[in-house]
Amino acid sequence: MQRVQRLISELDYAAVPTVAARDSVMHALAVMCDGKHDSVVVVDGGRVVGIFTSRDFLERIAAPHRDPAATTLGEVMTVHPDALRPRDCVSYAINQMAMRGYRNVPIVDDSGRPLGVLTVWDVMRHLGDIFEELDAAPRMVDPASDISNVTWIDTGGG
Repeated sequence: MQRVQRLISELDYAAVPTVAARDSVMHALAVMCDGKHDSVVVVDGGRVVGIFTSRDFLERIAAPHRDPAATTLGEVMTVHPDALRPRDCVSYAINQMAMRGYRNVPIVDDSGRPLGVLTVWDVMRHLGDIFEELDAAPRMVDPASDISNVTWIDTGGG
């Protein structure tokens, strides 16, 4: 279980494009599509001031029928999002994402400058690695409790 205690800096987290709050949602969508990203980080003076995700688009633009070309990111972004630092534990990141319902969390340096985004997919890849590692680990199995060669007969009845 050592791998859960790894730091975010040890993961392959996604690079993320940055945009300005004055940019249109249409511009952000083009940037997201070009780079196949689920989010963009909104910066001002090089520091993170917001995040805009595909979920934000659905809830704040598509559902209320707003014009993405006429709407700025500053109007619909998540302002001052929670962020992670490279020195944070992966287990802490997983907890934050699960408890708060995040799928994309900016990773910032100590000055608040964006370094990337930790996505739910990054976390799932990491958990997959942990499960592969656990599956490969030798296990002590009492031969009397081994039921791998037992033939099961379905007698019905649910």
